[in-house]
Amino acid sequence: MVAEARTRLDLPYADGAAHFSNVAAARELAVTHSEGGLRVHAQLGTIDLSKAGEASELLLTSEDQATLQALRDFLTTRLAAAGIVCRWEITGSREQPHNLSFGTVERIDRISPSFTRISVTGPDLWRFAEGRLHFRLLFGPNGAGWPHLDASGVTAWPGGVESWHRPVYTTREIHRLGEAGARLVFDVFRHEGGRVTAWIDGVALGETVAITGPSGSRVPPAARRVDLVGDETAIPVIARIIAGLAAGTSGTARLFVPSEDDVQSLRAPEGFRVMWIPRDGGVLPVHAGLALPIPQADAFSFFAGERDDMLAVRARLIEASAPKNRYHVAAYWSKALAEG
Repeated sequence: MVAEARTRLDLPYADGAAHFSNVAAARELAVTHSEGGLRVHAQLGTIDLSKAGEASELLLTSEDQATLQALRDFLTTRLAAAGIVCRWEITGSREQPHNLSFGTVERIDRISPSFTRISVTGPDLWRFAEGRLHFRLLFGPNGAGWPHLDASGVTAWPGGVESWHRPVYTTREIHRLGEAGARLVFDVFRHEGGRVTAWIDGVALGETVAITGPSGSRVPPAARRVDLVGDETAIPVIARIIAGLAAGTSGTARLFVPSEDDVQSLRAPEGFRVMWIPRDGGVLPVHAGLALPIPQADAFSFFAGERDDMLAVRARLIEASAPKNRYHVAAYWSKALAEG
């Protein structure tokens, strides 16, 4: 169901149009103009700016309330940083953000030396079954309450959003429980000193967890050939993509893991080759990404891993004029930040 949100901006339309056009250009977002205003086509929905007397009006449109919540929160924060205040029109007295759900830890399995699988159940988790593949776990300051909506319908974070740890994970599996409930399964790549790794080692069955989403990338479009490359952090999303491939899809998946003990059994279409590559073999994810053929109209390529590696892969695709709708490149972590 389409969801909308409106706000009036105390900003002349010409100034607002210049601001949104510049931001859209920097983010490579499409913009369409009309007599009444402009429209920015964003990942989470559309942003319409129109004239409202001496001021401007902003209309957000998304595919559902959860996605609209994410778009409204993001835009409000970005506009506030530019000195532009949003006062969204809201109805009702809802306290919980539309993209926030709660679950109960049901099961914890160490599936290999480097990966732990978590299962959580919740009364409204089935909404994570379709659309976008990712979600965020929420870890707040000690003693803080859960996020809630402020008077303008924007998510308020106790202690400030900067004090929350919100790592991104992939819905690996989801099983329906009743009308809206579900069991959501996700895998965590373990690394020493990681906050989520420490949480996994101490969490108790029955504990409540908070998650927001769904967010991020979607299941890739259907293609005759699909090629996938990912490091340890991308194993869950690539496994989810492989599970959704249509019969007859050809291609390859090159999955990098710390050791052979981390190899998983994945069901793939006949003719689709899954290759597990231990890190001690000398081949790096960036080498595999750069070696793949440039995807054309009947193919799709997906790359995910370390930021600098993905920048190199993206640069090659852009230089080769690869169609933008035939590939997806995602940076899941940064070596510089990890070492800093």
